[in-house]
Amino acid sequence: MTITRARPKRECQSLEQDVISIEDCVQSRRLIHNDLYHKVTPAEVSLIRRSLLDWFDREQRTNMPWRKPAMPSGTYCGQRAYEVWVSEIMLQQTQVATVIDYYNRWMEAFPTIYDLATADLETVNKLWAGLGYYSRARRLWEGARKVVQEFDGCLPTTSKELEKHIPGVGRYTAGAVASIAYGRQTPLVDGNVIRVLSRLRAIGGDPKKTNVVELEIAAALVPADRPGDFNQALMELGARICTPSKPNCAACPISEQCHALAQATIQKRLNADAFWSIDNKKRKWHHDCKICPEILSPMETDDYAVTRYPLKVDKKPPRDEECAVCIIQQTSDKLNEPVYLISKRPNTGLLAGLWEFPSLELGNQATTYNERAEQVSVFLKNRYNLDLHSGKVERRDLGNVVHLFSHIRKVYHIEWIILEGAIAGTGQWMTLAELKTAAIPTGLKKAIRLLEQYQKV
Repeated sequence: MTITRARPKRECQSLEQDVISIEDCVQSRRLIHNDLYHKVTPAEVSLIRRSLLDWFDREQRTNMPWRKPAMPSGTYCGQRAYEVWVSEIMLQQTQVATVIDYYNRWMEAFPTIYDLATADLETVNKLWAGLGYYSRARRLWEGARKVVQEFDGCLPTTSKELEKHIPGVGRYTAGAVASIAYGRQTPLVDGNVIRVLSRLRAIGGDPKKTNVVELEIAAALVPADRPGDFNQALMELGARICTPSKPNCAACPISEQCHALAQATIQKRLNADAFWSIDNKKRKWHHDCKICPEILSPMETDDYAVTRYPLKVDKKPPRDEECAVCIIQQTSDKLNEPVYLISKRPNTGLLAGLWEFPSLELGNQATTYNERAEQVSVFLKNRYNLDLHSGKVERRDLGNVVHLFSHIRKVYHIEWIILEGAIAGTGQWMTLAELKTAAIPTGLKKAIRLLEQYQKV
């Protein structure tokens, strides 16, 4: 590990000339932390590239159907880029193990970007049902249509053009497609990569802030040859070795270049050194870093750990929302089995275009069952032309289920309403078997399971 020597910027001739060994720091009892502390020297870049790619060639997971050997730039045009694009969109906020089956079913249904572009949105949503963050499916479909219409079926080849023209493609996904499918020397930075780089250079600043992200460490590391493999190796390292809470530093191929690990090792030495332990004030860092807050200067506490990086930023807690959900069941002599009322959500907003049971948003105000029942009766009359005060109607409170979105904690209050005989109303009626294959949000699939449990009692 190296620590940068504090000196005026005008005197800096090269990065190698402005570093001081950690041994010198320990001997002088003066630990120096400035902006250069986070840079990567050309020699380190070479070592990191070689070590990480060698490790990836030996240890990469082979159970991912979208992962294929790197090919020369331009060998695959639309097809390889399409496969990478779909996989990366599916992997957003979703674990690999969950995505594999969805990806295989998707590629069976839409093997090329032309198949996706000519599909109807209902089929797309149905295949996506259960994967969450449903706007991703619509944007894939919209993007495919645009690529076929405007780009002759071939996704743009640069990250800049991908981000500019393709719906739902941000900086990360653009970098993935450009580097993995087209061999472009461009970085990609997801949560795993942020964690690896934050520890590699002991970056104590908020990783989401511009001055931290724009350090361009990732860009400096990506090689001209095998850029896609290198980017995947960084992600693989973060997913399997440099994990959030229990990093396996002993198995890390770039541990010798990791500042966070070096700091942890030195901290143990300092704690064991009687001279240093007598007066902790002697462990004073000269802080001249615009990236890290001074409070995070390394080794000022005895409980230092690699996992202090990246900085843990307090997240805004999800807001609470209450919703009354009506599972309306109709039975009659003319029906072979009960049917249930559903309707399609608007094409914009949360869960756009998906099917749902009649649902009445209640805001964040908790209500009793009787209060909800009154509101639901009015809602069903106005929205679905269903009059619960006429005919034979049975109503049962099934309790509630909770579903967490990224920014919302949704409480669904489930009511089972049984209508006897043929009753007029607007909406789509489906059997229970049909409901289970419809494009219904995961939160409302929990309502179906709750109903089935109640029916068994």
